[in-house]
Amino acid sequence: MNEVSNPDFWDNLYLENNAKWDLGKPTPILTHHLEYNNIKGSACVLGCGNGHDVIELSKQDLSVYAVDFSIEAINSLNNKIPKKSKIKTLHMDIFDLSPKYNNKFDFIFEYTCYCAIDPIRREEYFDLVYSILRPNGTLFGIFLPLGKEDVGGPPFSVSIDEILNNTSGRFKILKNFFSSKSIEPRKGSEKVLIFEKI
Repeated sequence: MNEVSNPDFWDNLYLENNAKWDLGKPTPILTHHLEYNNIKGSACVLGCGNGHDVIELSKQDLSVYAVDFSIEAINSLNNKIPKKSKIKTLHMDIFDLSPKYNNKFDFIFEYTCYCAIDPIRREEYFDLVYSILRPNGTLFGIFLPLGKEDVGGPPFSVSIDEILNNTSGRFKILKNFFSSKSIEPRKGSEKVLIFEKI
């Protein structure tokens, strides 16, 4: 089993304060999107980590489910949840969300989860997303790192062609672009893809 499939691997990174993917704040890409788009219903953040994006989504009065199998990540988020928010934390492996949460979510947010899972599970990842999204639900993904030399991970290199292949026939692509709101070190190496479940 790849070490990234073991929650202890991630717990240790959080305990060592070595979560290098963590911006310490919501990603500006999501903040900008929420300024101009009204999202309703229920949302899910896969591999939520410290939960900055979870809290940002909850400001839209959404019911937000935050999922991570690292107890350290979940504890960190639980300590930051604002009162009266509709955030529910789930300490579990994302791949165990189905079938209990099938057809549950209107909106799924992806950032730094896809590149952290064992690459052999990527098709399974999209199977999961398809299962837990409601019909016409949205997957808002920021995928990175693009063009990284394949020297192992995490993060593991991401291919847009692979993503499009794994979503073909099940999702309609709404947007595919490089965002001007990417943080400087990630400009050109992360891409926004927004899908609608068919």
